[in-house]
Amino acid sequence: MTNSELIQKSDKILYNTSYLDKIMYKRLLKFLASHSIGGNVSLSNEDLATLEDVLYEAIKESGYNEDISQYLALFSKIDDMVSDEQLKHNHIKRQAIKDLWNSSVKKKAILDKVVYDLGQQGIKDVYIKDLAKVVRDASFFNLTIDDAISRIEEKVINKGYTEAYIRKTAIDTISQYKGAINDEVRVAYDLTDMLYISNIIETSRPICTRIKNDMKGRVTSEQLKSILNEYCPNGVPSDKMITFTTVDETRTMKKGSGMIEGTRFENFAQNRGGYQCRHEAIFVRKKT
Repeated sequence: MTNSELIQKSDKILYNTSYLDKIMYKRLLKFLASHSIGGNVSLSNEDLATLEDVLYEAIKESGYNEDISQYLALFSKIDDMVSDEQLKHNHIKRQAIKDLWNSSVKKKAILDKVVYDLGQQGIKDVYIKDLAKVVRDASFFNLTIDDAISRIEEKVINKGYTEAYIRKTAIDTISQYKGAINDEVRVAYDLTDMLYISNIIETSRPICTRIKNDMKGRVTSEQLKSILNEYCPNGVPSDKMITFTTVDETRTMKKGSGMIEGTRFENFAQNRGGYQCRHEAIFVRKKT
């Protein structure tokens, strides 16, 4: 399975989580309908205290937990993919890569984060709290039911609230997890060159275009450090403007556009061009 296929698999598993938007929308409408007086939203503090529990019960009944279990199973496949790539590029034994990563503190940190973000606690602390805030605002401003429904529809349905929270989080984590393994392999085996894999598209970021177009997708560690000093100095995405060409389009934007704050040489394979970046960074031995 290639990296693109892995991301597609992840996306396919979670694509249908957009059904949560419809479920949450209906559950919120039902909640508002039972808490209104004279066409206006009327919620007591006791009512608001139960809202998050009502929404969480809707999630549990939706089948979401089964989808996330399928998604989390993909991480063992990533371990296999990186092991195969390192055998191919650097002739490092598969088991050596797995042993290295299994003992890594970074692996535990990333998995703990994804379990939090997409699991029970994160869903309660972030996804549901933000959703419930729409209703709290409706009560605070004493909106009519129609106005409250319009606000909920805008956030949940029109803006694709679930996709924004769940799918983007999931896709980024897949790519960052795989990249983090490569960052650790670079250190453990003193790898000096980096291959930047996948094509440039119309929306590619400035740093990705620089590495792929100008450097032909292969850079030394020193070249990468120099590029990062220009595009994300000291881990801060550069505000300097640049005009560059992607596939067949000339664009002007900040050099650090799209990059994650804190991106440095040491974690570049993990962060790459930023959130939703589809490139892969694989460190290899120096050409001889």
